[in-house]
Amino acid sequence: MKRFNVVSNGYDISEVNRFIDVVINRLDKLNKENEHYIKEIADLKEQLEENKRVDEKLSKAIIAAQETSDRMKQLAKEEATLIIDDAKRNANAIVHEALVEASKTENEAALLRKNITVYKNRVKNILKSQLEIAEDLDKLEL
Repeated sequence: MKRFNVVSNGYDISEVNRFIDVVINRLDKLNKENEHYIKEIADLKEQLEENKRVDEKLSKAIIAAQETSDRMKQLAKEEATLIIDDAKRNANAIVHEALVEASKTENEAALLRKNITVYKNRVKNILKSQLEIAEDLDKLEL
């Protein structure tokens, strides 16, 4: 607390005036600092609001990206299932076709074996008949 010198008729006016000047200067300085801090607080509040908006947008974007990712995974699983089912159907068709072809080949082989047997028997019969003719010719020459 400031103490003023007492002179006749009260305090020393120049001393009081100097003190008031110091107080005024300090108040001016404090008011300027206060204005600066108020502006800084307003700027920071504005920046905070902008950050909140950006955070909100980022959150929405992340959620959308996650949903898109989940949907893509689901579609990929569905497509994989379709591909596997299609491959199974194709495999079954190929196996069936191979079995039909194998059956045809077996039938053809059996027919060929039968034809060979028939052919052998004919050749044997022809040879027997030729042999009989040759034997008959031998009998005639004697």
